[in-house]
Amino acid sequence: MLPLRGEVAWEVDMGTAGASVALAGRALYVGTTAGSVRALSASNGAPLWDAVLGAPVSATPSVAGSLVYTGLLDGRVVGLNRESGDLSWSFQTGGPVRSSPAVVGGVLYAGSDDRRLYAIDALTGEERWNFATGGRITSDPAVNEQLVIVAAQDNLIHFIDRRTAKRWFDYDIGLADGSAAIAQDSVYAADSTGTIRRVRWDNREWPLEKALRNVRRWMFRWGMSNELPPAKGVVWAVNEAGESFSGTPAVDAERVYASTTSGKVLAFDRQTGAGVWRADLGSVGARSPIVRGEELVVGTSGGLLVTLDADTGAERWRLGLRTGVAHDIAVGQDAVYVLEAGGVLLGIR
Repeated sequence: MLPLRGEVAWEVDMGTAGASVALAGRALYVGTTAGSVRALSASNGAPLWDAVLGAPVSATPSVAGSLVYTGLLDGRVVGLNRESGDLSWSFQTGGPVRSSPAVVGGVLYAGSDDRRLYAIDALTGEERWNFATGGRITSDPAVNEQLVIVAAQDNLIHFIDRRTAKRWFDYDIGLADGSAAIAQDSVYAADSTGTIRRVRWDNREWPLEKALRNVRRWMFRWGMSNELPPAKGVVWAVNEAGESFSGTPAVDAERVYASTTSGKVLAFDRQTGAGVWRADLGSVGARSPIVRGEELVVGTSGGLLVTLDADTGAERWRLGLRTGVAHDIAVGQDAVYVLEAGGVLLGIR
């Protein structure tokens, strides 16, 4: 993987704003507010197909096997033929789908504004189960061999058994506009209160444990206890006073990286949560950081694309854009792909 130079190799005016870009093989897949999913060549942006779906797409497409998946604001989740864009199946939820689907082991997981997480057969579109939360789900599910983990707008991260749909445990957070990130035995999540934490996903909380913890929480609130009971599985939690985290943390072998709405990127020791470095991009609205080899790629809503040294946080280069980065960035072996808020898709090497 060669370092990026920050040069625009090609650009395509999509004519409309869209969601994040998905890269799979040699193709890019972009959902648009005009109600379509478009496939383009990753090498030069040439159009491959355009699937008109009749409702705005706010979720990032996902690709697995022969199908492309996405959610629509009319509540549908759809599977499209990867080669042609033809509709393979459609599944209806009870609210707009802004959550980008995760596909693992032949099952698609997607959240909806109807406050439910759905497990759907990835080939047929048939529902396998759904799990009710207390808030809208706009974040992307994270999946490992045991669990589906999703942050809902009930200010909880829900840990759900992916085979039985039973609750494993949940964890209180502030309002988060990003998703949880899984790495080995832990989940990393950041929220609008400026708190980032590491939680062990394999520490299942049994019903009696949760009931006792809730009692102790109420005792603390009523002044009957001097100690707030710790949540199950928490390894560390760090609060950055005055900051509000945005997007989804990135994780590599040594560090966890998180962006803030004020335009900073912070690196933490993955094991201890100790601060390693911080970089001020000088542009508001830093998006989810992306690890690419030894560098970190970050876009901002203020109109910058920046790469940082992952070890030190030192800036390598920056590229000014005409408008802000619409959502997250797709990263390839020799390029990154950015959709500007104004609807222009860029291939950058």
